[in-house]
Amino acid sequence: MQPEFIKITEYCINYNIEPEFIISLEESGIILLTLIDNDKFIHEDQFGEVERYIHLHYDLHINIEGIDAIRHLLNRVNYMQHEIDRLKTHLHLHENA
Repeated sequence: MQPEFIKITEYCINYNIEPEFIISLEESGIILLTLIDNDKFIHEDQFGEVERYIHLHYDLHINIEGIDAIRHLLNRVNYMQHEIDRLKTHLHLHENA
């Protein structure tokens, strides 16, 4: 199955946002756009992420730097939750041994 892409101009029309916002996310390293025939596209794997960033920016008025900080903190929380789960499993194995 081929990966799905959407042109950023089409995506922006669908979500009623400025293309510059998407470009700013890319320039900040928050998302990765794909260049095809001189047009930039968003990969389907990033749709959920981009929607979250749209909400943060347009609904909550958080700037690109704030979005990047929130993204970083959420990644850390997810990592720590994974580590807690791993340690719980490890502890459970030792309790039952």
